[in-house]
Amino acid sequence: MSENILKQLVEEVPELESALIIDEDGIVVYRYDSEDASVDAEDLSTQLVNPIRTCDETIRDLTGEKDSLEETIIFSRHYAIFIYKLVNDTFLVAIAKRTPLYGKTRFKIRSRLPKLIKAL
Repeated sequence: MSENILKQLVEEVPELESALIIDEDGIVVYRYDSEDASVDAEDLSTQLVNPIRTCDETIRDLTGEKDSLEETIIFSRHYAIFIYKLVNDTFLVAIAKRTPLYGKTRFKIRSRLPKLIKAL
């Protein structure tokens, strides 16, 4: 079910190159790449999981908020990387080509989150 949601997401959002669900250790649980994917999404995701977890822990320590880090967006010159905390220490990582209308891409990704969470 989750694999189908990722596939639909990547196929329906032209800017998306890859979508992955990873666990807290960076292990890929589900993955779907477009035919035009130009980045090693698995390598990128596994490298990002530790800094994201550190940011989450820091925010929690400073503010006292539990599960405070819901969304992270990282911009490079050519890409926007969207990271969402799901359930049971899993994360959605979506890699998109950077466009001025990244908000539209963000909206389309966020609209799928309830389905993904339910499927997990």
